[in-house]
This record gives sequence, structure tokens and C-alpha cells, in this order.
Amino acid sequence: MVYLTLSGGGTGGHFYPLLAFARYLKRRQTPFEGIIFFGDRRGIEFKKRNLIEETFDSHFYLPMGKFKNRSTLRVLVTTLKTLRASFEIAKRLKGKRFIALTFGGYTSAPLGFLCGMKRAPLFVHEQNAIPGMGNRFLSRIASKVFITFPHSERYFPKRKVVLTGLPLREEIKEVRKLSEDQVLKELGWERKFTVTVLGGSQGAKTLNRLAVKLSTLLREEIRLVHISGERNYKETLEAYKKVGPKCEVKIYPFYEDIGKLLRVSNLAISRAGASSSMELSYFGIPTIFVPYPYAVYNHQEENARYFVKGGGAYLLREKELSAQKVKNLVLNHFRDPSLEKQMGEAMKKLFIPNAEKNILSHLLEVI
Repeated sequence: MVYLTLSGGGTGGHFYPLLAFARYLKRRQTPFEGIIFFGDRRGIEFKKRNLIEETFDSHFYLPMGKFKNRSTLRVLVTTLKTLRASFEIAKRLKGKRFIALTFGGYTSAPLGFLCGMKRAPLFVHEQNAIPGMGNRFLSRIASKVFITFPHSERYFPKRKVVLTGLPLREEIKEVRKLSEDQVLKELGWERKFTVTVLGGSQGAKTLNRLAVKLSTLLREEIRLVHISGERNYKETLEAYKKVGPKCEVKIYPFYEDIGKLLRVSNLAISRAGASSSMELSYFGIPTIFVPYPYAVYNHQEENARYFVKGGGAYLLREKELSAQKVKNLVLNHFRDPSLEKQMGEAMKKLFIPNAEKNILSHLLEVI
């Protein structure tokens, strides 16, 4: 019998697709003896450990090294930490036949290295349009590399690449089956043109400031739904109180059932992380992307370009961002429903369906 081992995390962009795929497996009969997770106590996977515990048969948190900079000493220390974590994983898998699926981030390296040493089948999933250093390295020893964006193929050995798309949480996908009126009723909201501001799993101060300013420029017929991030919630709430919004504002530090908010959104303003951008694509929401400018290899801007080229989104870099520009785009959509329909349909077509099924089919080929 074969065990499936998964690793990846540190941030929500790596963690949530991994979790979505693991939950997909949990709901189905598979030939795996068990599903085992390896992560780090410093990552989001430990903060969300209740989700890990209810999804995996076994889970382990190990000290892992982060490749933060290229100084010789730092690289040496991180490499030693990574190798030590690989040996710790090997102890926990002793006597077990296994295959591995990693989802990027520094937590993927130890399991990937172990696969290289043991010649165990390794599969790598890349969420972003431009891959990080870890996935580029692991792709050399991987059996297959699963990609989310078609144009990231050029960064990996061509014969190994499979365009699978990005796993999304089932509870998010289920909401799309509900009517907009049904979701509005559940939320207790009246029907109104709704703009949703998403700052990613960590929140985004730039988007928070933009949303507060924007609330003073929009009309009362418009609803602004704002996910501020937990760290900046209180100060953002106070900022709204000071300026006195002209439109309706709903602000939340975090919203677990994000699918409901997306289902009733007409337009979004968002960072361009892989998970959030693909969720917006799944719901067919025209989006104003404001990529995080300090993302590794500027991958968020490249993510956004995929949707812009496909006709479903706008791209505004932070340095060219202004509340007035965003207001003009919002009002264009408010006044012209055909624009929302056209861009929404384009956005939806850019989503690649059945990622979980696609990935599983390739895993099953090696057992």
C-alpha cells in the first residue's frame, strides 16, 4: 500500500490549494493507505492546524529553514536545517512506501529533498505564473509539475509540465450554485451594486487606505465590502468613522465563507495572489488587480496579466494607483451592466476546471 504525503505552506497562497486538494481526497475513496501532512510551526498551516487535524490521517510540524537571502552563511545554515528536516520526515515514513505532492513555499523543500534521496515519486504544484526558487529546483527531480497559469510552462522541463489549474475549496465552489437572491437573503442584505476589496491572507494597508478614500467618492447606491485583514482591522474601522463614507460599507477583518461575498459582488479590487485571483475567476467577477509590488519575482503582476490579457480584469500598479482612477472604473461598471457581463464572462472562461481530478489522475499513474 502507498501513502500520499503532502507539504507546502508558510502562507495562504500555498496552504489553501493544498488543503482544498486534501479535502477533495478525504471525500472520496482512494487507494492510498493514508494521507500525511508535513509543515512548519511558523507557517499558516500551524495557525490553521484545526483544519489540518480534521483533514489528514497524520500530520507533523518540523523546524524548517527559509531561504531568505543569498549570503553564504545563511544558505549553509538553511540547507542544514532543510536536510535535518528531511531526515526527520524519513524517520516518520520509515518502512512506508510513499509518493509526495508539494505545493511550494519553503516547507516543500525537505519532503522534496527526501524524494530525491529515496527516488520516491515527487509531484510539484505551482500556483503562480512565475515560480519560486524552491519549485524551480524541485522540478528537476519531480515526475510531473502541475501548473495553474499556461504561460508558466516555460520555467520548467517541458516534458514534465501538466496544466491542471488550481484546487479551490469545495465550500467556495458550492456557493456558485446558489442564486444571488438566495445568498443576499442569507447575508441579510438588499440588492445593490457591490464592490469587494480583498487584501489577501495578510491584509494590505495600501488597499485599506484606498478603500477608505474610495468610500467618500462613491454613491449611496453602491455597497463597498472590505476585507481588511485582522492586523489592520481596528485602525481601518476608525479611519472609516473619521471620513464618513458616502456609500454603504461592510468591513470585516476576515470572512471565512468568502464564497458568499463573491457570489454577490459586481466588481472586485484585489491583490493578485493565485488563490484569490482564481476564486474571482471562478465566480466571473471583473477585477481591478493591484499586485503586491514586493512579491518574489514580481509574480503577482504576472498573475494579473493573465486575466487582463483575457479581457476579464484591469491592472493598476501601486505607483499609479489613485482613488479617483478606481472611482472612475467603478462608476463605469455601475452605469454599464453590459461591461460587467462582458468582462465577467471573460473572467470565468479563464478558470481551468477540475484541478483536483486532474492532479489525482496523474498521482494514480505511479501507484
